[in-house]
Amino acid sequence: MARKRRSKIGFQPGDEIKIEAPNSIDPPWGSRDPVTKDTAEKPINSVGQIGESILPKFGASVKADQNLDPAALANNSQNVTHSNSGSSTFEDYLASVNIEERTGNYLISVGLPGSGKTVLQSFTTYSMSVAGNLSVKPDNIENQKGEINHQAQHLRTLWLDDWKRGQFPKGTPLRENEIREIRLNVENLENRSQNFNFSFLEIAGENFKDVVPEGSVPILYDRIKRFLTNTKIKLNIAFILKTDEKLGEPTNDALFTNFIDFIEANLKLDLTQKVGLILVVPNPKLVFGQEDWARMRSNRSADRKFYKERLRQYIYDNFPATYTIYDRWNSKKRAITIFHIGDEIDGLLQNKDYKDARSFINLNYNFFTSKNLEPKNSRWKRIFGIK
Repeated sequence: MARKRRSKIGFQPGDEIKIEAPNSIDPPWGSRDPVTKDTAEKPINSVGQIGESILPKFGASVKADQNLDPAALANNSQNVTHSNSGSSTFEDYLASVNIEERTGNYLISVGLPGSGKTVLQSFTTYSMSVAGNLSVKPDNIENQKGEINHQAQHLRTLWLDDWKRGQFPKGTPLRENEIREIRLNVENLENRSQNFNFSFLEIAGENFKDVVPEGSVPILYDRIKRFLTNTKIKLNIAFILKTDEKLGEPTNDALFTNFIDFIEANLKLDLTQKVGLILVVPNPKLVFGQEDWARMRSNRSADRKFYKERLRQYIYDNFPATYTIYDRWNSKKRAITIFHIGDEIDGLLQNKDYKDARSFINLNYNFFTSKNLEPKNSRWKRIFGIK
């Protein structure tokens, strides 16, 4: 049976701007800075006027039943229902992969245990499978043994089943030396010239607490180095902030600082100019409260400016070392975004919301290509004023 063509890719009239001016990026839900370098002073006083949106509002329409009930907060409840389907440990597929020959576009998700790395990856993948005009399929590249990564395919299937039932996928355990690779091919059904590879790299959250120059897992660090020094791939790093830090536990600032120190000290690499950096704030309804959340979800010019300032202020106040890393990054290759996926009610995800997932995909695509996902010929329609 032929696949039913979805009617919208998420673009609304006036959302698109000229591709020739990628430096003016300021997506509605993913705050990216202008070309001019900001100072490290308090961001609330340094944010300038927000211009036109370059990133199209993927999924700008939201289901009517998506309310702002403060009692229905996004997936942050201790009673959340996790699937047990992904709890088994997978084989070390990358052990037989020539990483130096890998190509494509990669996102490395960095975060403390329980920060939401699996939620980010799985829901982003799920959104491309069920909503909008993007289609995603596994990229079945064989390793040196001639094996296809069936485990990654299996994991993607589990993600789809879990989210369909409203369950939150559990993070799949990894041995200390492992990095999990999930390679995907994404098709823009309204513009096939924009088909692209989008792949995830994940390291077990427990290992991230120990990513320091004198680390004790050399195989793991060697693989990180081989990916980061591979000039055939384009790379973004997402720092997923654990918003409920607890006293006595490792902090986001310590983790992200250790990670960057490791890259600079051990690998002698400067990622700040070529690699994209995305700070991700999950559970935004809970983090920012009802009133601020309502404003941050508005498309009014004043509220979009408020969104940008509020996000930067939150990072500055709560994660100052992380903000310093962000502030020193290439302003063309950095962004702050929220990641709302719906409401957690009685341990299950309800009122699924794909808006931030689509914006996140588009933001990564923009960092990879300096372009935006959009329908075919939309550039010429803009030039000639065709609606």
